[in-house]
Amino acid sequence: MIFWEKVLLKYPTKLQASEKDTKHLPIIFSEWFIAYDQGERVIFAQLHHNCVWSVPPSKTWTDFNTSKDVPLETLLDLVPYLDQVTDFNLHTGKAKYNNKDVIWTPIHQWKYCNNRTVHFNETLTEGTNSELSSDENSKKSDPDKDTAQVEDLLRQAETTVTSAIQKLSS
Repeated sequence: MIFWEKVLLKYPTKLQASEKDTKHLPIIFSEWFIAYDQGERVIFAQLHHNCVWSVPPSKTWTDFNTSKDVPLETLLDLVPYLDQVTDFNLHTGKAKYNNKDVIWTPIHQWKYCNNRTVHFNETLTEGTNSELSSDENSKKSDPDKDTAQVEDLLRQAETTVTSAIQKLSS
């Protein structure tokens, strides 16, 4: 049994989430619950196979097992492509990509407001020159990059197929 499951069993009585609770909860947590612990209303959330907790309005999240604070960077590391978005809000998941509104969804994907999947530029990052010299263009491709591009294309295809199936079934 993973540690998160043990925590779920330790607190059998779950409380209804208030608006204050949901505003406090970072978007990265897909599994969470609220319970009383030592007389305080506590939000527990799954972080990998572990558990973290916080007592609103504190912005601090604490590792349940070690009682050490979890750095904000640890939480942000769970969201890919943060280097390519701006104005990211950890609680709402909203950000900007190429001057367009995007959101990090509870299913751990970046989406545009029209619900289309965001396809990030894997090869160019902000501040790099998009025009490569003819000498650079003539170099052989890197097998690791090729593999990463194929994997990205497969993920995109899977997302497209899943979306199509959902649309057909509704």
